[in-house]
Amino acid sequence: MPKTIDRESRSAREDLQQTLQRLGFNENEARAYIALANSYPATAYEIAKRSGLQRANAYGVLRSLEAKGAIQAVNESPVRYAPLDPEDYFGNLAHSTQALCASAARDMAALAQPDNDTFMWFYEGADAIDRKTVDLIQAAGQRIWIKGPDALISPLLPELQAACERGVQVIIIGFGSGIQDLKRHPDMVVLPHEGDATVSRGATDVMLTMTTDFDGVLISTRAPGLAPSASYARNRSIIYVVQTLLLHEIYLAEMLTSMGEEIEGRFGKGLSRLRRKYRPPGMEKHVLEGS
Repeated sequence: MPKTIDRESRSAREDLQQTLQRLGFNENEARAYIALANSYPATAYEIAKRSGLQRANAYGVLRSLEAKGAIQAVNESPVRYAPLDPEDYFGNLAHSTQALCASAARDMAALAQPDNDTFMWFYEGADAIDRKTVDLIQAAGQRIWIKGPDALISPLLPELQAACERGVQVIIIGFGSGIQDLKRHPDMVVLPHEGDATVSRGATDVMLTMTTDFDGVLISTRAPGLAPSASYARNRSIIYVVQTLLLHEIYLAEMLTSMGEEIEGRFGKGLSRLRRKYRPPGMEKHVLEGS
């Protein structure tokens, strides 16, 4: 007796047909495959009738599906068809597609010779930013310099610790009350931003800046009310400027740790007198408001 599967709604069938077409089936193959899955085994005539295909066309479509490995003939006189187990078929398809995509990616990477000085890559969404950040940390072979609030650095600590264990220099310039918990390895250097790690102004608590191996720079922003975004560059001049800024942050953190009272006595708490003198008002609004 033919095995009958409960009929799906028209909408569900249309969604399934679109999914199959995205997986490489043409429209007729998808229609025939769904029709066969509804009740099998079935002859070409029965499949053509259910799918709305011309009978003459159905034979060629079924041969194509058989060649794909999606269906098989299960008896003769007349020939009847049945689908292969969907989990097996689509599992094999996923495996072969993944292998093909990986091979294509390797081949394209081998062919590509980009001029990295001319590119800036943009990332949107927390998942994409997190993946890129972790990839850069895992690929680093010499140095990782990172500046940001403890809340953004903490999720990266397992990868940063692993980097220290393979001999990579890791220097963190941190903000927030939890920076004392960031040091996860004896060789990891954790410096409080401007000597006390206080977050009291600007966009410092929503931005993370990182350079790796003097080869790239990533700056990510997670401002409330705005979609997380990041920019990544390998331009030598941009890298040099950002690394110089981070290096001066390191110098300043060291000086404030050693001579904080004297410096703040002259320039104010958090260098407030210098900020009032040189920092434009509302400098951070473009980051915080996206304007």
